[in-house]
Amino acid sequence: MASLQNIQKRIRSVKAVNKITAAMELVAATKMRRAQETALNSRPYAFAAFEMLANVIEAVGRHGVDLLKTALIREPQNGTHAVLLVASDKGLAGTFNSAVFRKFEQFTSERKEGFVIIAAGQRAKEYAERKGFSLIRSFVRHGDVVYPRETDELAEFLIQEFTDGSWGRLISFSTNFVSALKQEAVRRELLPLNFERIREAVDEIIPKTGRYAELRTRIEEARPSSPVEYLIEPSPEEALERLVPALFKMQIYHLILESNASEHSARRLAMKNASDNAAELTDELTSLYNRARQEQITKELLEITGTARALGA
Repeated sequence: MASLQNIQKRIRSVKAVNKITAAMELVAATKMRRAQETALNSRPYAFAAFEMLANVIEAVGRHGVDLLKTALIREPQNGTHAVLLVASDKGLAGTFNSAVFRKFEQFTSERKEGFVIIAAGQRAKEYAERKGFSLIRSFVRHGDVVYPRETDELAEFLIQEFTDGSWGRLISFSTNFVSALKQEAVRRELLPLNFERIREAVDEIIPKTGRYAELRTRIEEARPSSPVEYLIEPSPEEALERLVPALFKMQIYHLILESNASEHSARRLAMKNASDNAAELTDELTSLYNRARQEQITKELLEITGTARALGA
């Protein structure tokens, strides 16, 4: 059995770790509530924006407008894929980052080459560099993002690269917030935009079950029963050229918000588990210390008793 001094050192170390993880849990819980509130409050707007984009594309298509002339809708000539890999800037977030990377590795197992990576988050950047992937740009410090302008640089870079023909398709790997205890790593094809994928994005924004599912019901009840007719001025082509990039920026912003809410939720849970484990280990070490101390006391009493008997004889 370990000495009493060593056990005491371990107890002090574990208690110190417990204090740190408990403090980090409180910080993560505060950030989680803020990130959750921001992400959830943005969902109705994102839902309406994506649905409007889908409706406009459908309506314009019915009027015979060639949608493929619109920059973010036209079919690619370049066969290279770009991957937007969204992870965290910091660690200690449980399986948050590894879940995204595993989802991405499923893609790489299907497509060994012909893709480049844009990293959002320090951990995504480090992962791409460690694995030797072709990293063309990285964006960091989106961990506590609140305002859309903070993701404009990322969105504008993606729009510019796509319209310049640097790559033909954009696929994102990120995390969708479901609840404080559940986050899902998801793969989305963001560019080029098309009607079916926009409808899929709309459908993914709000969960069908759970605490936040009632938002879907409220939105669907408010939805017009008949198709919406749009009067587009000055022309459908010019309206699309302005509308599509703006709504794409909204999609990127919402994607980052969902990732942030998931990150802080995962970190809070990881720190809670670490605190619980540290408290449990402290109890085990305290019991071990008490047993060792009792054994030492018993041993000393036996030695004293034996010595006294020997002297008495």
